[in-house]
Amino acid sequence: MLSIGLHLSFWQTQWNDDLEPLILQTKEAGFDVCEFPLLTLDQMPLDQLRKALENNGMKASCSIGLNQSQDVTSPDNQMRKQGIQFLRRCLEAAQKLGSPVLVGVTYTPWGFFPTDHLLERRKNSISAMQEVSHIAQDLGVTLCLEVINRFEGYLINTVEQSLEFLDEIKSPAVKLHLDTFHMNIEEDDIATAIRSAGSQLGHLHCAANNRKAPGKGHIQWGEIFLALRDIHYKEYIVAEVFVNPEGEVGRGLSIWHPLAADLIETAKETASFLKKGLADAHL
Repeated sequence: MLSIGLHLSFWQTQWNDDLEPLILQTKEAGFDVCEFPLLTLDQMPLDQLRKALENNGMKASCSIGLNQSQDVTSPDNQMRKQGIQFLRRCLEAAQKLGSPVLVGVTYTPWGFFPTDHLLERRKNSISAMQEVSHIAQDLGVTLCLEVINRFEGYLINTVEQSLEFLDEIKSPAVKLHLDTFHMNIEEDDIATAIRSAGSQLGHLHCAANNRKAPGKGHIQWGEIFLALRDIHYKEYIVAEVFVNPEGEVGRGLSIWHPLAADLIETAKETASFLKKGLADAHL
């Protein structure tokens, strides 16, 4: 069966919360993979976290969303260099944690909507991803570009757009990161879009259409699992479920009311739901 994971922000209220105890919580809920947000990279004890993963028999994946100080699309050369250097550090952290991927909004600042130089910004992003791809390849980490909805980003919103983007980057070290929450907004048919991504799909986030746990909305999960089987998907499936409105994490992710009654029970239900769906699809 494919490895299933949980994005550790599920448990967090502050971005600098201690992540080490969340590894055991995630394991006890039934997951195989902990996905680490790298937003507070400078404060993360990477060696300690790697040891905790190993002690608990858990795997890692790593995610990031660039901010405007790390804008690899910027017309300003120094700004682009800052973004590339930050991605280097994130890739190095992923390698140290044993993560095979660095995923997320790695190609443009998340939630940033410039009004000028749009074609230049796209070219700058592609150029930056080409440069970062060499770093990723040297480190043995795959860089995955998350396809996000139009309300959170402008550069690539659909699988069709993202495949064109990959064609211009031309690197085996760069793949797509799809997320069912975003796909529900942008794609005509989620399963068809997954099949069109094919071997270029390097990471999958699962969430319901309403950001609740998979199975709590109207997304047709059986069709998604069959599409993953059809493309011979072998990578991680990670629940990126944001349900807690508390603290800076809840505010930062626009969670204004509770989307789950109990975090522990929701995590366990999510792991069970994903495992059953994968088993039914013989994944």
